[in-house]
Formats: sequence, structure tokens, C-alpha cells
Amino acid sequence: MVGRVRFQKVAFLLDKLGLNSGFRYNYGNYGPFSHDLDNAVADAEAFGLVEETFDRRQIDGARYSIFEITDDASRLPSKADQLNETVLERYLQTFVNADVTVLELAATANWLVEEEKLTDWRDELRRRKGPKVQGGRLDHALALLHEVGLPPANADVRT
Repeated sequence: MVGRVRFQKVAFLLDKLGLNSGFRYNYGNYGPFSHDLDNAVADAEAFGLVEETFDRRQIDGARYSIFEITDDASRLPSKADQLNETVLERYLQTFVNADVTVLELAATANWLVEEEKLTDWRDELRRRKGPKVQGGRLDHALALLHEVGLPPANADVRT
């Protein structure tokens, strides 16, 4: 999986879908964020279960992370609670193939509705995310939530 923001948003959305990882989330600059998850990744790396490498974007040279599960981790039992392996794989593919800003918007929209219980979540999302909601990205984020059945899945898709 490429990128720390993507990793955090995928974990958050999978937890919302029933993964039940036990990670606690707070709201951060890029939406829902779990220090517990960040620490668990560091622990997994220390035990040789996950390998994090770095690369740089061609456009601006910014560094990003690439996470890979090692052979040692692939032999560990999976804990997916309410998600069977086929469903989990389908969700993972959906999220990994999504644009990272779309994932950020989807996770934030869900957070605003389910955690902050905002009825004016759309206005708040625009306020917090600014130009990130433009260019059809909010439409894509809401479509993604609709596809996986997470709130605000019934929201009108309009920016």
C-alpha cells in the first residue's frame, strides 16, 4: 500500500465496515487518524512483519511511504471479525484503487456524520477541506461511500 494517509484512511473505513481492529481514531489534518495504528505499524516493522520503504514523487520530490507485508506476516492468522476474507479483499481493492484525496474526503465525510453527528456535514467538509472537494473529488468520495454502504451513502452527489 502506498502512502501513510492512504493507510490510515483504508484502516478507518475498514473498521467502519466491521474490521473491528480496536484502533481509536481522532480527527487530524487529513481526516480520521489513529495513533494506535501508527504505533502498531511501527511495532510490526520492528518485528519484521511489515516493511516500509520510501520513494519520491516525480512532480515535486515529496517523499512517500510504501508498505509491504513480509513473508513472516503472511503466515499469521487473520483477524477480520465481521468481514470474511473475500469481502475484505474486495473492500481493500476498492480503497487501494481510489485516489488518496477521494479516500480522505470519504473518511472525513463519514467522520462528520457518524462521529461528530453533523447535519450540515457537507458545508463543514467544504470548510475543512477547501479546494480538495473540487474537480469531482467529492462526488467520487460520496460514490465510494455509497458503493461500500457507509454513511453518508444516501447523500445527494453534488459539490
